[in-house]
Parts: sequence; C-alpha cells; structure tokens
Amino acid sequence: MFKRICSIALFVSLALGGVTAHAMPELKAMPTPPDTLVLWVMDQDINAGAALQKLMKKYTRQSGTPVKIRFVDWGVAFAELNKVLVTEAGPGTDFPDVLQLGSSWVPYFAKAGMINPVTELLDAVDTSRFYPEAMKSGHIGRDTLVYSIPWFLDIRGFFANERIWLELGLHDSEIETYPQFFGVLRAISEAKVTNRQDVEVVPFEFGVKDDWTGYQQMSPFLWNYGGDFVAEVDGGYRSALADPLTLVGLCFYLKLLRDHDVSPYNLKENSAQSADRFVRSEQLMIFGTSELIRKIEFDTEMGGLRDSPLAKDGLITVTGPKGPYGNFSFVGGSHLTLPKNSNPIKHAKARDLFLFMLRADNIDFYSRQCGFIPPDKSLIRIWMQDPRYNHLIDGLENHGRSCQNIPEWSEIEMTVNGMVSAIAAALLKQDSSVNEEIARLVFDTHQKINGILGYKDPETESAVKRRILAALETPVEETKYEKGFGSVSGQSEFSLRLIVVISLGAVAVVLLLVFSIRRFRKR
Repeated sequence: MFKRICSIALFVSLALGGVTAHAMPELKAMPTPPDTLVLWVMDQDINAGAALQKLMKKYTRQSGTPVKIRFVDWGVAFAELNKVLVTEAGPGTDFPDVLQLGSSWVPYFAKAGMINPVTELLDAVDTSRFYPEAMKSGHIGRDTLVYSIPWFLDIRGFFANERIWLELGLHDSEIETYPQFFGVLRAISEAKVTNRQDVEVVPFEFGVKDDWTGYQQMSPFLWNYGGDFVAEVDGGYRSALADPLTLVGLCFYLKLLRDHDVSPYNLKENSAQSADRFVRSEQLMIFGTSELIRKIEFDTEMGGLRDSPLAKDGLITVTGPKGPYGNFSFVGGSHLTLPKNSNPIKHAKARDLFLFMLRADNIDFYSRQCGFIPPDKSLIRIWMQDPRYNHLIDGLENHGRSCQNIPEWSEIEMTVNGMVSAIAAALLKQDSSVNEEIARLVFDTHQKINGILGYKDPETESAVKRRILAALETPVEETKYEKGFGSVSGQSEFSLRLIVVISLGAVAVVLLLVFSIRRFRKR
C-alpha cells in the first residue's frame, strides 16, 4: 500500500516524467460540445483530481461555461503534447483550451510555437503576487515575452522523522555543512538506530536507480559549491558539468551514492522506494517535496498517508547542509498556459478560465488539496502558520533556484538523469577502476550537453578528462560526530507497553506495601 501511494502520489514528476500508467486517449474518442472548455492537467492523485473537479464546478456555476477535464499521465505527456499541439483544434475534439505544463517544459513549447504568449494578461493576473524565481520559467532565457503563469510550486527540501530526530537529540546546526551532514549520518548508521517495530533505520537515501529525480537531487550540491549543469556564454549556453566548481559539488553528491553504510539501498532502488521506506519510519531523512506534509493528513482512500507509521511519528523539515556558495533550494512546479492552436471561437472563454484558476483563492484551495506550495506571496504568509513549511518557504524566498529556462533543458535533464543511472550501475560493480568509468560517463554527458546546446568546447578532450578524474580521486571531507547519541530507544510498541505495565505494577506493589505497613502500625 505504501509503495502504491508513494509511487503515484508522493513523488510525481513535475519536470519531466513519472510512472506511465496508461496511454492518452485519442482526441476524437470523446466528442466535446462546442460550448465546453477543455482543460488538460497532469494526473497527480485522487485527492487533487477531486479538488480540481470541485473547482471546475464552481467555475461553471459562476460563468455558465462547462469544463471538461482531461488527466494526462506525466510519463507520456511530453511526447503526446508534441503530437497534439501541432495539430489544429477541430470541432468536437478534446484539444486543450487551457493547459498545465511542467515548469521546465514551458521554454521548449514556447520556442516550438505551440503555446501563446500571455503577456497581455499579466495585469489582470497581477503577477507581482508571484515569486520571481517561479515566474522565470515562463520566459525563454532573457526574453521578455511571458508564455505561462505558475500554478503551484515543487520545492525540494530535507524532511526528517520527528520522533526519531528528537529522540536522537539532533539539531539543524549539527548538519549545517556537508562534512557535518556525512558525519551525523555515519554516527546514526553505527548506532544501529531502530524504529518502534525494532527495524533498523536507514539514515538517508536518494534512490537513484533509473529515476527521474537525479538532476533535482544533484542540483543543490552543484549550486552550493558554485557549479551548475549549464552556463551562459556570449550568444548562447555551454555545458558546465566539467567546470572545476561543479566537479567539487558532484563529488560531494557522489559520496552519498558510494556509501553503502549510510545509504545501503541508494543504488538499487528509486526515489519512490526510498519514499516508501521513509513513510514506514524505516528511514530518518529524505530529500522530498512539500506534498508529503499534506499527505499524512489525508485518509488512504483520498491518496493520503494518515494511517502510516510516519504520520504517527510526525514529520519535520530541517535546514539541509550548505556549501561555500550558499544553501540553495530546488524550485520546480507547474504552470498554466494557453495552447496556440486551440479553437479561436473559445479564446475569450479560455482566457477567462485561465484567470479564474490563477485567482488567489482558487490557487490556495487547489494547493491545499494537492499539497504543493502556492506561488502567491500573499498566501505564503498564511501557510507559514504551519511551522512544517518554514524551512521550505525560507528556501524559496532566500535561496530558491530553478533550472535554466532554455528550450534545450528538457533534453539536458534526461541526459543528466541517464548519467546518474549509469553511475549507479557502475558503483554497484564495486570495480577498482570505477573512478575511470565514472569520469568517462561525466565526460560523455558533458559532451552531449554541449552537442544539445550547439557549443564547441575549445578545451582538449584529454584536459577535460584529466580534470574530471582528478576531482573524483580527491578525498571528500567528513566531520566525525563527537556528541554521540547516548541510549538510543529502539523499543517496539509492544516493548514500550510492557515497560509501562511493569512500571505501573511496581508502583502498585509499593503503594500496597506502604498501605499494609500503615495498617499494621495502627494496630
């Protein structure tokens, strides 16, 4: 059950894919009345879908215009939209009038001419409400035309099991840097910390096997050490993957992948399986999204996790480790846009629905159901009343960073994710020449990114390869955690109940003896 919930609801991809469940139906399969607007959104979970249905009923009551919702699987959406959006909207088809896109997809579809600019609607939307980093993906590079407006945000941060975290006496300050972070994880591993069911707790996992979150996991490591995947140059962009600062951050990231003691399942499982373990309270920390906070409040039939061990233990967010260049938070999410080839007769009504969905009250309603953070600054003040969001919102407001808003990013993202999966496979071999193989994989990815961007690298191949290999062979610092954990409680619920019963019994015996002695003295 936990695997199903986490795979479908918790770690849905908001940038470039997810788990493919079924193919998208043909446009002509379900004739649509000419007065009906068609809204295409990505299939997230039961509760979010029900919330959107309620929202569209509200719109129909207010406007008199019916709305047909088509839910599209993330796993097939990018390829299918490439096919659909180049066609013309014919009578009775389900061609989208309003469309949800992953934030990193917007520049691609804008450059391809498949979506319309929405610049003329900015005043009506009042985009001053939205965070600049959230608005960034609505542009192509530095171009001023706006093609989309953020609908909700996917902010990634560090989550911890509250009961175990507090029981261990941990504090954010003890994982302030990456060397400290590694040292604390090592100490937890060596202490053999267990949960209520006497199952040993894994300190931390990413889950990188054939996973779509590879670049999201890696991004803060690169950014915090001054690196990136892509760098801007005169007239375009180039790969930054082999830059010296990027390689430092990459090596800190790879340290977590390599360490079988701290992260024993990292190379064999994906992020959904890691989430599953965290929800079972068999893992202390995870790098996840705000959606998890809401999921533990919803019942299982709504796609929630209220009955999970994690819900019983509690959930907190913690400030993750920082590097010499800061403590950046990954910011993704979804945007709303207007397809170019939609039925012109319905354009006015489509804009009306577009504006309705971006109203603050409607953003707040939908965000609270799907669990992702709203992009509206006025709403954030309300959300911050729940302290579990504080670290995520602080990351958004002060350290939020998103991927490059360039049309080529979608392909670059897939290339980086492929590299992470290949590195995981190489590390599993535990071969003595693993550094050479990883260096080759990084170099090949570096070249592929330059090829995607049309950039000719002036450096020689041998120079780049030497720099990558030298970085990989440089030891990564780890600070020993000196404080220790003292007596770590790993009793199961049964054991704890037994201790309580025995303690109460002992108290009862003492009281009985005292009472008996007093009666004896009175005689």
